[in-house]
Amino acid sequence: MKFNIKSLEEKINNISDESKNITQKLNNIKNKKTIETIIYAFLLILNYDFNLKKKEYLDLISGFSPAYLSGSEWYIGEEYTYEHFFEGIDISTKFKMYSFLFIMNFFYQKVL
Repeated sequence: MKFNIKSLEEKINNISDESKNITQKLNNIKNKKTIETIIYAFLLILNYDFNLKKKEYLDLISGFSPAYLSGSEWYIGEEYTYEHFFEGIDISTKFKMYSFLFIMNFFYQKVL
């Protein structure tokens, strides 16, 4: 019985190359999941802050009469929306948020 060493060596190299490809793909999937988790946590914190501001606003308006509220300049209605929330954020914080999301998107697109 004669062994073809060259053929066996090629098969082992192919297995090694495929193993590296699989490992790289698994690492990329893990990196994508990590980025998704970071963005999810960021958005959860943002939503938590929104809910705190909303509760604070609703508690504030509950202490005034509807007649007083309709004449006040700061009254924005009975609902506190995300639009009102983002209007209340200063420009430097908005810039930092957008930069963070842009960088995370860039990393996410880079991981293929």
